[in-house]
Amino acid sequence: MNKIKTTVAALALLLIGNVAFAQNDAFYNEVRNYMADNRAEFNKIVSSFLAGDALSPDEYTMLYYGYTFTDAYKPNYTSNKADSLINLKKYEDAFKALQGELKRDPTSLQTLFELMNLADVLGKEKESTQYQKSYVNLVKAIFLACGDGLSTDSAIRINHVTDEFQILSSYFRAVSIVSKELSPDFVDKITFKDSSGQTKTVFFDFSRYMVVAE
Repeated sequence: MNKIKTTVAALALLLIGNVAFAQNDAFYNEVRNYMADNRAEFNKIVSSFLAGDALSPDEYTMLYYGYTFTDAYKPNYTSNKADSLINLKKYEDAFKALQGELKRDPTSLQTLFELMNLADVLGKEKESTQYQKSYVNLVKAIFLACGDGLSTDSAIRINHVTDEFQILSSYFRAVSIVSKELSPDFVDKITFKDSSGQTKTVFFDFSRYMVVAE
C-alpha cells in the first residue's frame, strides 16, 4: 500500500472509531508529512484532476488539503475577472478565465461551481459533467476527512470562505443564515434554515486558512 493509501486509510479508521480530530493538529501534520515526502505524486494528482481524469477518494482528499501546503495557496485571493466578463455576456471568455483560475487553485468549490454553470450555458456538456463530478468528489473528500460537521469535533475543514457557502448551499440546502459565531480556535458555528424550513447548525474549521492567511 502506497503512502497516500496509508494516510487516508488511517483517517478513515479514526472516523470509524468516532475519534474526534477536527481540532487536532495531527490531521494537518499527516497531510504535511505526505506533501514533504510525495510532492511529485501530488503534482501528478493535480495534473490528472485538471485533465478530468478519474481520481480515487484518497487522491481527492490529498488534492484538497495538500494544496494548502503549497506556495500557490492564497486563502485571501479573489478575482472578479470572470464576473465582469459574465456581466458583459462574454461567456466564452469568462469560461476561459475560470479555467485559468482552476489551474491556479484546483480546490476552489466556487470556481468549479461557476465552471459547471457556464459550461451549461455554453452547451459544453462534457465539460459540465466533468466539473460537476469534480465538485461532488471534492465535497465527498472533505466529509471523509472531517465528519458530518454537526459538532465541533467533526467540524468541516475548509480551504476558502467560499467553500463554506458552497457546502452550506449544495450539501445542506441552506436558504438563509440565522446566526454565525466564530470561536477563538477558528471554528465557525452557523445556524441556518434549509429548503424544508428546518433550522440546523453546522460547524466549519478555518484553522488552516487562518494559519496561512496570517
